[in-house]
Amino acid sequence: MDLIALLSAAWGLQPTKILPVEQGLINHTWLVHTSTADYILQQINTHVFKDPQQLQQQLVALSKKIDSDFLVPLRYIPSKSGLTCVGLDNQFYRLLAAIAPSRTLTRVTVEHTILAAQALKAFHDSLAQLNVHDWKEPIPHFLDVGIRMEHFLLAKETASLSRMQSAKAAVYLLESNWIYLLDWQQFLAIEPKVLIHADPKLSNFLFHPNGKKVRALIDWDTIQLGSPFYDYADMIRSYCSFGEEVSEEDSLFRADVFEALVAAFQVDEAKLFTSACGVILVQALRFLSDYLQNDVYYKVQHEHHNLRRAENQLRLATELKEYWFTTRKRGR
Repeated sequence: MDLIALLSAAWGLQPTKILPVEQGLINHTWLVHTSTADYILQQINTHVFKDPQQLQQQLVALSKKIDSDFLVPLRYIPSKSGLTCVGLDNQFYRLLAAIAPSRTLTRVTVEHTILAAQALKAFHDSLAQLNVHDWKEPIPHFLDVGIRMEHFLLAKETASLSRMQSAKAAVYLLESNWIYLLDWQQFLAIEPKVLIHADPKLSNFLFHPNGKKVRALIDWDTIQLGSPFYDYADMIRSYCSFGEEVSEEDSLFRADVFEALVAAFQVDEAKLFTSACGVILVQALRFLSDYLQNDVYYKVQHEHHNLRRAENQLRLATELKEYWFTTRKRGR
């Protein structure tokens, strides 16, 4: 699709520059510069979001109702015909006002972590003020651990011999941690459900360029009813890792950031550990399932990208457990 023609025809914009945004794993995203303002253009992944128009309708309504003294809400730009979800050639696009000035971080300090935890709590407080009795989950069973486990087992059965062989060690390590997935499944079954973000990873927090304030929590596509512990744990998964490029000789897990999040959230620490292990292992399971199914869900840069992602998450879970049961236990 010619993005310049799309922006002109649908929104009447004359872009001066269009740059791809690489952080997202699901939707295709571009930063659009014009002579008067900047925008974010997204192509909604209809393999993941089966009803993009319903999804967009919910998010537009949310953007008009959500109220926070600390965070800038997302603002969706109507097209010339009044639509905020534009369909063209079986693809769906939306346009948002860029939040400026702001930037995403690839590496954080403890101070950044505390600011982000406070921002997440402010976002939860804003969501708690809304009437959500008719909220439709954007991705069916997104938080259902049992379904994720079933999908993994099915992926094993249908995977090619070459991919199963490449993933042999990762599959073994994941299955040796199965009890933690079962604990997380049981935990979620009894926890109260409220509206949560459901994807508060590092790249979804927009910081002021000086790094001293969180301006927005973006990517609302996964907002749904669930346990706040899911969001706490996903922040641990994202913030407490040094990233995919860490060598085998160096630690992947950031204990200093973990302790900052534990202190900032001020919730039951045993529940937080159960949640963190569960969320990290579910993410490993998702990456590994997608690898075994030939990469149908996540965008990948090379053949074994999803396998490497899964191995990274499994290593993070291992180091978290080692810290929790040894170093942290001895220090108490």
